[in-house]
Amino acid sequence: MYLFLKILVQRARRRRNLAIVLVLTALAVSILGNALTFFYFEGPARPDLTAWDSIWYSIISITTIGYGDFSATTLGGRIGTIVFITVFGLVSFTSALGLLVDWIVEFRVMERIGMLKLEAKNHLLIIHFPNVDRVRQVVEEFVSDPIHKKDDIVIVAAHPESLPFSHKNVSFVRGSPLEPETYHRAAVGTANKAIILGTGYDDPNSDSAVASVAHVIRHLNPQLSIVAEVLSPKHELLFGDLQNISLVYTLQMAINLLIQETQDPGVNLLTQVMTSNRLDGTLASTRISQPPVVPLSYANVAKRLLDDDINLVGVIRGQEVHLKFGDLYPATDDLLVYIGTRRLEWSTLRESLSLRHD
Repeated sequence: MYLFLKILVQRARRRRNLAIVLVLTALAVSILGNALTFFYFEGPARPDLTAWDSIWYSIISITTIGYGDFSATTLGGRIGTIVFITVFGLVSFTSALGLLVDWIVEFRVMERIGMLKLEAKNHLLIIHFPNVDRVRQVVEEFVSDPIHKKDDIVIVAAHPESLPFSHKNVSFVRGSPLEPETYHRAAVGTANKAIILGTGYDDPNSDSAVASVAHVIRHLNPQLSIVAEVLSPKHELLFGDLQNISLVYTLQMAINLLIQETQDPGVNLLTQVMTSNRLDGTLASTRISQPPVVPLSYANVAKRLLDDDINLVGVIRGQEVHLKFGDLYPATDDLLVYIGTRRLEWSTLRESLSLRHD
């Protein structure tokens, strides 16, 4: 169905392009032809008449506005107006308006069914469309962060045939998530983030589909930051040695949360707050580009950050997670995970720590 629709669109575009060329040619001939005859026949009787006046008269006449500042008085000028404006011009002008309206309608239809080539930059790709509620929730959660509230989002999926909801930040590209042509239309080269959703929690092939997409988009944009939804930790090998990719095991996290809430009531509520941009207080991270000027252990860093209502949760160094800080000291490329009311760059935190020490 998708290929058939694509062929029809291509044929319609070729026919429309030919029609545009013919109509614009006829419109140009009408305007210039009338301008030349008007200037030739009316010029002797009007010494102050210029070529630009003649073109102005032609354009105003062909649009049926007719200000009345110029009019044909000679026989040749009137015949030229009849031929080039009344007969030839009005037909070409109304045809041009019709093509413009058709183009606008086609553009809206193409946009709705995801067939346009986008010009987005620094946008988020959301790949796969398991269901409306999940995709909409991902969109709303992403844009609820003040930093990303104006970011463009492009949804890439083979289904549905058209986007079933409307959002000012969201565009839709319909096509196979395994074909480079689909991602070229989604401007993958200028995207900076991608979320690959699972195809469905009941789909045994979901993880292999996600891994295949990850390999394709990594090849098309090696700098893209990818977050992939994986259903089973056993399928980690499917992703090979892909760089700059985070695997999120959603079902495992859901099960862990169920057990934690059973054993320790209240964990679920706190987790909802910490993991949502729409609630006050959220988990965030920042990477250390340069350690503090004055050496401080992470235990001291955590204490000082508390004065700014920032709760340091953990430190990730390489693939190792540190929840107990002990004598651990900040190092370049450490990733600090904290709870705060807003996201902060390391440079801001570093300056705050330095000033507080002084």
